[in-house]
Amino acid sequence: MIYVVLGMHKSGTTLVSQILHHSGINMGSHIDARISYDEGNKYERRSTLALNMEILGTDTFNIIDLPAPETLRLTPEQRARMRSIIEECNQRYAHWGFKDPRTTLTYRLWVSELPAHRVIAVYRAPAQIWPRFRYNGVKYFYTNPLRAVKFMRRWCEHNVRILSDLREYAVDFLILNYHALMTTDAEFRRLETFVGQPLQDCRRPDLYRSRLRRAPLLKWAAWWVHRQTGHHPDDIIRRLEALRQMRPPV
Repeated sequence: MIYVVLGMHKSGTTLVSQILHHSGINMGSHIDARISYDEGNKYERRSTLALNMEILGTDTFNIIDLPAPETLRLTPEQRARMRSIIEECNQRYAHWGFKDPRTTLTYRLWVSELPAHRVIAVYRAPAQIWPRFRYNGVKYFYTNPLRAVKFMRRWCEHNVRILSDLREYAVDFLILNYHALMTTDAEFRRLETFVGQPLQDCRRPDLYRSRLRRAPLLKWAAWWVHRQTGHHPDDIIRRLEALRQMRPPV
């Protein structure tokens, strides 16, 4: 089986990929478990990451400056590479997958070439992620209002794309709430049931950073983005939760 992990940056996609990889589902051929997350191990497959960045026309990892494209298309060469990646992984592994938050923006291209697969989407409240993007120092603190708006736009774009793609494509999927995954065993059991096998628990509650907290600047940014785009994070979370509750694994 093939597993595609979707989610906004800093939302728990690395943890989900790590759990799958250490449970016998290959999520990348160059993953070194001795390297920590903070040292750069994001449990990503290099080939899919490189292709996603090329499709999106970016060479930067500064994701708040990467808006979701309105239209996407594959060149013949990119489609050939995509098919080659899928064929090679299918030949090498009985169970494999890939994780890259950018796949949340490119999934509709991947789904056109992937055979039967499953999607694991993970989401996290904006207030939990924002501390990883804001500037805390004095020098660039004045840029935080603009950064908050950019961040909120990216959060909405990624999670709205998840909702629309899961609605459009007939694919078996599971939605995980990252906060619930880190604080309850029930969410971890949902993941185990969906995958259909015991999973290695790689959660580290002692490293669980950016818990729920007050973020007045984000409230203003959410209001502004809603005014500009019609999307509000509270509404998106309600829709994600409704879909999460409607689709427990059987």
